[in-house]
Amino acid sequence: MSNLYIVGTPIGNLEDITIRALKTLENVDFIFSEDTRVSKKLLSKFEISAKIFSIYTHNKKLNLKKFEELISHNDLAFITDAGSPGVSDPAGEFVKFARNKNHDVIPIPGVSAVTSAFSVSGFESIGFSFLGFLPKSNTQKSNYISKYFETNNPLIIFESPKRIISTLNFLKEEFQIKNIFVAKEMTKIYETIFSGSIDSAIKLFDNEKGEFVVIFQKENKEISKSLILKYDKILINGYEKGIKGKKLLDLLSELTDINKGFFYERWLEIKNKNE
Repeated sequence: MSNLYIVGTPIGNLEDITIRALKTLENVDFIFSEDTRVSKKLLSKFEISAKIFSIYTHNKKLNLKKFEELISHNDLAFITDAGSPGVSDPAGEFVKFARNKNHDVIPIPGVSAVTSAFSVSGFESIGFSFLGFLPKSNTQKSNYISKYFETNNPLIIFESPKRIISTLNFLKEEFQIKNIFVAKEMTKIYETIFSGSIDSAIKLFDNEKGEFVVIFQKENKEISKSLILKYDKILINGYEKGIKGKKLLDLLSELTDINKGFFYERWLEIKNKNE
């Protein structure tokens, strides 16, 4: 029975390839790649001549038919453009297919942008949550991040050059994030590692190109902008319905597990705006 090797590749600097990864790519019969143009540069540098196929067909569907045809009689390697397969890419479908056909699926560890960034971020934690790329709408982003904030672990996301500034502004405005870690183009010529205020990050990476890893953490008394607006409405509605003063603040504090002083400050701000 033939094997499927899931091979980690460099995220930028080609010298980060492991000896075991090179031996595996040299010895397999065929290689499946996310983008053959990118992967051929790696294979050419190390003089690897195995035939390479794209993960996708011409109409952008997963190339599972060709994969089934080849793995039935040949050892295959699976690589993506950069890093460890299966992290924000479609490797899972091929792994499931091979395993369901009783092929051994063997990991060949390599570089990961997630762990590489976290190792130099300075965040101290027993764990972290990796969110991949965020949803497009702000409502979806807020709900998605809020769910993971419950763990109190640092959160790691990937971001594109087109969305990096809008995402940083969103984190600042929606979650009042003040400090952040950003890694741009890790291991490449224009690698930039930043740790500091989110305002400085917004200035530094404005109009920048490249791939980004962003790490941030729920800060003390962290409450999203959307939740603050909801609590304000509850305060106003409660007051109008006759639930006033300490009773209303105690009730909200008990229901949300948020210090009563927060709601008192919100109520004062609401009153000042209406006067």
